[in-house]
Amino acid sequence: MRKRLRTAIHCSIPVLVAGMFVSCVNDLDRVAAVEVPHAAADRITTDAQYLFTDSGLVRNRLRSGRIAEWSAAPKRTELSDGLELTFYNAAGEQSSVLTARRGVLVPDEKRMEVSEQVVFINSKGERLETEQLTWDQDSAMVYTDRPVRVQRGGDIIHGQGLVASEDFSHYTISRITGILDVPLGDTLATP
Repeated sequence: MRKRLRTAIHCSIPVLVAGMFVSCVNDLDRVAAVEVPHAAADRITTDAQYLFTDSGLVRNRLRSGRIAEWSAAPKRTELSDGLELTFYNAAGEQSSVLTARRGVLVPDEKRMEVSEQVVFINSKGERLETEQLTWDQDSAMVYTDRPVRVQRGGDIIHGQGLVASEDFSHYTISRITGILDVPLGDTLATP
């Protein structure tokens, strides 16, 4: 009985080993079907932070919940799950903060477009709200042609479109409407 068991074990081991080699064959068509599509991002990062420097000084800090980068044309970086872009002045102090739900960086054009619940607060505490805003790095300007709401202390200004410096320290609002508090001694107040 023992001899039969040993013979059965010795015969079954080569059969198992041969079965393993046969089952380990790669079908290249099946492997190719699992490959990542060409349109997929080259790199995806979650809870990331990028620092943009100029001559060794930090000029901007970008944080986002999800950053997806494409290196093939057209090169772009898509930001989602919320983003925060902080601007710093020449002294390295925070000058303004831009937040939005999503955005796209186009590095070849040195442009960033943000959308959905865009809020931009400058160093004076003035608050811009809109649904879309573009930052052009070459001209150091931000702009939109969408409806805007700017709150300056007790004043609320509405308009259709805005052009501003990249840190939102100076701005021009197009087609203005709004409510302004004018002190009685002001030249704009009615007698």
